[in-house]
Amino acid sequence: MFKKIWDWFIEIVKETLNLSWTLVGLVIATLTLTGSAQQVTGLATLITLGVWLLTIRFRKDKTNKSTNTASR
Repeated sequence: MFKKIWDWFIEIVKETLNLSWTLVGLVIATLTLTGSAQQVTGLATLITLGVWLLTIRFRKDKTNKSTNTASR
């Protein structure tokens, strides 16, 4: 159980680093906007990042299946 959680945590770090330039752009956009646009952009950034990280396993499984099928 601990190994699965640790592996998932490592995947989260890797995925976040892969998205680093996108996240930098979104954070800059959030900081430069004002008012409700800033709130909406910040909230959308957090929600999108959360969904992206929660669906790591689905995307990894799909990639592995398509790779195995193509090699046959």
